[in-house]
Amino acid sequence: MYCDNATNFVGAERKLRDLREAFLAQKEEILQYAADEGFIFAFIPPRAPHFGGLWEAAVKSAKHLLGRAIGNALLTAEEIPTLLVEVEAVLKSRPLAPLSNNPKDGEALAPAHPLIGSPLRALPPEKVPDNLSRFLER
Repeated sequence: MYCDNATNFVGAERKLRDLREAFLAQKEEILQYAADEGFIFAFIPPRAPHFGGLWEAAVKSAKHLLGRAIGNALLTAEEIPTLLVEVEAVLKSRPLAPLSNNPKDGEALAPAHPLIGSPLRALPPEKVPDNLSRFLER
């Protein structure tokens, strides 16, 4: 598992190590499984997010989409998870590679393909519902 070297991740690794030791001390089955599977934390250098590569790019894309969608609006408790799911759908629908060599085939492989067999996309509504018009006022 590769992690950012931020203090919260270093602390999480310490907590996971302590939790692992507690589980290993309780049952022989868990001890055998942990010995067979095991896990290792590898950290990128401190204050070097550019070493994070792809996952840092994904974080940047998610933050950009969230910022553009929210703007200055105050979201309700129901709107926040909805927005996060929609941002996830956009990120998992981005094309990775063409599905065929035919240039007229418009389909592309997206991260959502292994999950559901197609991209997670929907056409935008023709008319914006009245309760969402506050997001358009900027």
